[in-house]
Amino acid sequence: MARDTLQQPCGTLPGYSVRESARARRVRLVMSADGGLEVVVPRRFDQRKIPGLLESKRDWIERAGARIRDRTEARRRRLEADPPRLPERIVLPAVGEEWRVEYRLRTTRAASSPKASASVVRERSDGRLVVIGDPDDFGSCRDALCRWLSRRARRVLVPRLEELALKHRLAHGRISIRHQHSRWASCSRRNTISLNVRLLFLSPSVVEHVLLHELCHTVEMNHSPRFWTLLGYHDPECRVHRKLLRAAWTAVPTWLDHGPGEALL
Repeated sequence: MARDTLQQPCGTLPGYSVRESARARRVRLVMSADGGLEVVVPRRFDQRKIPGLLESKRDWIERAGARIRDRTEARRRRLEADPPRLPERIVLPAVGEEWRVEYRLRTTRAASSPKASASVVRERSDGRLVVIGDPDDFGSCRDALCRWLSRRARRVLVPRLEELALKHRLAHGRISIRHQHSRWASCSRRNTISLNVRLLFLSPSVVEHVLLHELCHTVEMNHSPRFWTLLGYHDPECRVHRKLLRAAWTAVPTWLDHGPGEALL
């Protein structure tokens, strides 16, 4: 069973948390805006070694922290300039689709239903999405659109991942679709690949890069030189795509990441 412990800063380094993982085979550092610095260690790892290990990784920790601070500040400015509002259209570059969004008030009879508080999305063949509920309820309409995005992502991203796995002869386990804020995708030790619905807002080539990145993790569960060599073999434009991916979060609409009244990061 995993265990989390909070630790004091190591010198001038930030504070960090420690999580024991039964599946971890080595120490792994994870930096995120929400959780800060997390040190994932195998069971029975001697945690007295962690301060020295962090000191040896000081440059990486400082660079990762600076990137997160820069991105957080840029996101704050973006939200101030473009406050979240329900969309009138949704453009999905990953699959070359554009949907017009209409909002309709639920009828009185339908509103008496036990599920009346939840908005629903009806997909029309002419490229329209009809959101049925209370158009003034941002959260309910947004949640309905997020559920539709999840269904759309499963319909189009999962087959694309399977096609790439077959083409490049890379095996994988279960595939899940998630709403993640800090990762475009992830791969577990059991080769379960999780895909972020936000991938739908990226270009096809960058999406393919992310899918290949996770498929390569089924062979190399790390970011060692061998991993980057493998990814470069399957994606010759890897460096170009990585650079594009660093700024790709700006392609995600503000209504998807934040709603009215939520604290800006």
